[in-house]
Amino acid sequence: MKMANPIRTRNTASQLLLRTSIVFITAASLTGCLNFNFKKDAPEPEPVVEVPPPPPLPKPALLISQMTPETPKARGDVGAYINFINGTDLTIEYVMFKTTAYDHNGSIVRSKRSGDPNTWLRVAGPFAPGQASGSRHWEQLWQNHNLRCFEIEGVELIYMDGMVEFYHADRIAILPGSDTENSCSL
Repeated sequence: MKMANPIRTRNTASQLLLRTSIVFITAASLTGCLNFNFKKDAPEPEPVVEVPPPPPLPKPALLISQMTPETPKARGDVGAYINFINGTDLTIEYVMFKTTAYDHNGSIVRSKRSGDPNTWLRVAGPFAPGQASGSRHWEQLWQNHNLRCFEIEGVELIYMDGMVEFYHADRIAILPGSDTENSCSL
């Protein structure tokens, strides 16, 4: 039998160790486990993304300065008073309030004339931008001895140029103290 050359075996073992080390270092650097960044500087901060401010809220179409139901009459007839200010930049020819009335139990009181759950209240202008309407009164809108309050669900505005816009309650501002006698919250 032939004996293996010990020098050759050592040389082969060191070559094998060198090759294995090179393969390991190459694999580590390719997978990102080995970092050759020798800088001691702090990492660069990520750019800050500025969130733009929310768009401004649209200005109210109407500002309500008075909103009161009448005290029920002997037969239970109830009317309403509304005073408003034109919050638009245009002159209004007609205003139509979409209202819903409630009794002391929180039930809807239907319109006396139509029987619908909503009662439409119309007032003729003209109302210039910023102009107050003065206290407007509607009679015999609802018939209920226990009527507690009414809410404005929306408003239809007809402008002098013939344009018609409907605004939901979120575009109607109720001024503080204008509905003290008209609270629908139970």
